[in-house]
Amino acid sequence: MNQAMQQPVNPVKIAFLFVSMPVGGAEDLFLSLARYLSSDIESIFVCLRALGVLGEEALAEGRRIELAPVFPTKRITPLGIWRLARWFRENGIKIVHAQTYHDQLFGVLAAKLAGIPSVVHQHKTLEMLKGRKGFLMKQIFRLADHVVTLSEKTRADLIAQLGLDPARVTSFPNAVDSAVFHPSLDRFADRSALGLDPDCFLVGSAAQLHPTKNHEATVEASASLGSDVSSLRVMIFGEGESRVVLERLIAKKNSGERVMLAGRKRPIAPWLRSLDLFVLPSYWEGQPMALLQALECGIPILASRIEGNVALLGEDHPGLFDPNDRQEYAALLAKSISDLRFRELLLTYQGGLHRPSLSALAEELAALYRRLVSVG
Repeated sequence: MNQAMQQPVNPVKIAFLFVSMPVGGAEDLFLSLARYLSSDIESIFVCLRALGVLGEEALAEGRRIELAPVFPTKRITPLGIWRLARWFRENGIKIVHAQTYHDQLFGVLAAKLAGIPSVVHQHKTLEMLKGRKGFLMKQIFRLADHVVTLSEKTRADLIAQLGLDPARVTSFPNAVDSAVFHPSLDRFADRSALGLDPDCFLVGSAAQLHPTKNHEATVEASASLGSDVSSLRVMIFGEGESRVVLERLIAKKNSGERVMLAGRKRPIAPWLRSLDLFVLPSYWEGQPMALLQALECGIPILASRIEGNVALLGEDHPGLFDPNDRQEYAALLAKSISDLRFRELLLTYQGGLHRPSLSALAEELAALYRRLVSVG
């Protein structure tokens, strides 16, 4: 056999760039995705300021998480860009893949300086890209070697409005790991293991405590149901700036026995499997990982009728509601609790939805990385 053919192929090093890695959809997605990338792709997670909750968690698991603290603040500096470019070269990075505004801004400029390709992930619609931040993001789209969007609509918008080459923009929907998120085999046992009441009707939501997530609607809708649904319990999983506001609202509505701000739960999958109903009343979403996770766990869903949720669940999902209409939300919540047939209708509809494959997404991204490296 030709000796050259026996030589192992050096893997292509991909730097997945984050300012930090708190509990979030993009961070969760790429930590899961990295497990499915082929052996010729080496994933390196790079944090520019701090590791964050998920970064610390992944590091403890033995994943390669690097801290390159070249940006102590969110302010862009030429020295920081130069240091990051040098870090890329010294560590043999071949491609930079950045997720959100600041790591995209820093990463694409540093990649250009290092002479390597960059990929940016666009999670938002163009209507959200306004002002100085919007202007800079649009320049980044033009500078990046490839842009990945969550939907065909966003892809078409970027191409039309920014004049991007269609060959440089690809739509890859989010996906979750079905080996981790799957229906419960025994919900009673799942609840018992988590210390939850096996007989209550348990509603849950998993999202950052932030005004855009509209958790206030869940508190108010559940409070409006009164004592007729004494078995109702609501758990909101997550942390964030709205905790104090939500705590005050829960106290004002005398809902402390019914609604719990449960904090971050890691791993979240067992908690989702224990639910009777999942709710997401957000004002804005890209393509919410939490909904994909709930779908994989076989949980009936109520969600706000907004672009990101509708793109995933479809216009005809029976559990959609206006995020500003508390009465509509409360009515759907009451119906879900009292009407088993309605919950079965939700599950039947959801069972017919297409759910992207994480392994297929990994294969498509790996092919993109190989192509960019070969061109470069």
